[in-house]
Amino acid sequence: MSELPAAQPTQAGALDGRGARGVAVAGIVVAATGFVIQALVSRTASAEDTALFLVFWSLLFAVVGITGGIQNESTRAVRAGLRGDVPTETATAPGARVVPVGLAVGALIAVVVLATSPLWASSVLQEHTVVGVVLVALAALAFSGHASATGALAGAGAWKVYARVVGLESVVRLVLVVGVVVVSATLFNLMVATAVATGAWLLALATSAQTRSTLAMRADRPARQYVTGLGHAIVASSSTAVLVVGFPVLIQLTTPDDVVTAAAPLLLAISLTRAPLLLPLNAFQGVAIAHFVEHPERRARTLTVIVGIVAVVGAVGAGLAALVGPWLMDVVLNQQIGSAVLAALTGAGALLALLTLTGTAVLALGRHRAYSAGWAVASILAVVLLLLPGSLEQRVLVSLWVSPLVGAAIHAVALVRSRAPRSVG
Repeated sequence: MSELPAAQPTQAGALDGRGARGVAVAGIVVAATGFVIQALVSRTASAEDTALFLVFWSLLFAVVGITGGIQNESTRAVRAGLRGDVPTETATAPGARVVPVGLAVGALIAVVVLATSPLWASSVLQEHTVVGVVLVALAALAFSGHASATGALAGAGAWKVYARVVGLESVVRLVLVVGVVVVSATLFNLMVATAVATGAWLLALATSAQTRSTLAMRADRPARQYVTGLGHAIVASSSTAVLVVGFPVLIQLTTPDDVVTAAAPLLLAISLTRAPLLLPLNAFQGVAIAHFVEHPERRARTLTVIVGIVAVVGAVGAGLAALVGPWLMDVVLNQQIGSAVLAALTGAGALLALLTLTGTAVLALGRHRAYSAGWAVASILAVVLLLLPGSLEQRVLVSLWVSPLVGAAIHAVALVRSRAPRSVG
């Protein structure tokens, strides 16, 4: 990964053309590789193995998604530190180094995964339980480094390198999965290939001086206060992971095994209808957070524009899902599902995007408690609604529509009450 020598950070949000194109391409790569991998598995594995792989995929990215809080908070903290927005009470203390602290938090997440696995592993993973738990724990540790480094790069305005590192992880995963499909597409091999790619950021660390520079980047506050902010961000990202990529795990935990095994079309549809909007949006979160930190006075106007774009994209996407979705599911993925369900799931993906955007704005303004509260309430409500009576499709749609609306409302109240950035809480 060759590049020019590290430069001074650019103005947050003021992307040049190459940087903006790089972030956009990275978002598209993340979405496209996920689709291709799931399509390959669906076409080459049995229906039962496909369902089990999708549950593992969901579990892996739910746990990995928890580290998204590390990325978001490190973006905010590095950008605020570069701007000199340091809390008065900690101004004389050195800021925490974001990558080492992030890795330490990732190690703690891995320990929690291992320690709690007896409570959930057998019901979620069914077979390959021990291997699955170990892979997920190692992935949590590995991806915490990716999250810390990309967050620091975004905070420093190094958008081109940020885009490369974000895209690298997905490309490595695709290459590994394709290799497995060609050689031996067993469930075990697919699980290993999917998890190992979380360490791809180490390739960037070895070949990129600017990526290595993140090891020395500091937050806007010392370790204790920074970890407190990370805690709030991780609560929110845990809820994000549950709603965005971990939802099939919730289905597995609230639904009889025989129903889940037969639900591969619905599980695929849940994942694929949200990927075109949410995965590129995740790549742009660093841009959005840096922009809101740099220009808090523009949050209302910026959010209004972005929410309008999400609404239009969601409406158009729902219409396209209804028109061509069943055909694509049948021809490309060899699965059958109704047009109304696909349209409704696409609309639910737009609501999750809305929740993601309002949360990004709240976090950038330092309202950590409101940020975590909106996501936590949404995830708890999603579980409660899945426990209601009705068919699996009915429960899923009610859960995915109602929960993000409630969480976004909590964020909206916090934004309305906000006047200026403040310390954590």
